[in-house]
Amino acid sequence: MPGWVCRFIVVAASVARLWSQEEGAHWGVQADGGFFITPRFIVEEIHSLPEIPSIDGPSFLAGLVRFNNRGAPTYAFQYSQLSADIAGSLSDQRGRASVVGDATMRGFMATKYLNFVTRPRFSAGVGLGGGVGKLEASYTRSVISPFFTFNETRRYDYTIPLFEIHGRVDFRVSRYVTIGPYYGVRNGLLGGGGSLRVHFLK
Repeated sequence: MPGWVCRFIVVAASVARLWSQEEGAHWGVQADGGFFITPRFIVEEIHSLPEIPSIDGPSFLAGLVRFNNRGAPTYAFQYSQLSADIAGSLSDQRGRASVVGDATMRGFMATKYLNFVTRPRFSAGVGLGGGVGKLEASYTRSVISPFFTFNETRRYDYTIPLFEIHGRVDFRVSRYVTIGPYYGVRNGLLGGGGSLRVHFLK
């Protein structure tokens, strides 16, 4: 048997032993990034925005995560931020109204992960998160008609609750790294993205 084949078998056996060992519960770090939109039926209920604008943008989380002895996440403490653009317009025979602005929600969130499937290289479940943060938003409305032009700017600065519910799938691509997609609701916006988790192991 060629020497390189023997070396390959030895390495493969060593990796298999590592994967088959229970590692014990351990800590790690995680981060995710995604894109979220506000469903139209929700925007339609915001009576101060008759233009029914699109409200969407990127979001990310980053923080500490606790893994169980199979390598699946159990809970996390993380910083959360979601930035959304606001843009829309409304026209009829009387003129045109448009609104342009942005909003940012940021704060800290604790997330509990419920795992429905847990395997050495694969896990799946849902995440339920809640916390507290700050909303900073502003928009400018412009109204143009044959008879007048009107501009109005509004700003908001509130303390708000943060929440999240999402489905997730994780793939253990190495002993120290897990990646996977997620999809769900974050602070009232619908979307998804991808996550990266790093395991702190000896």
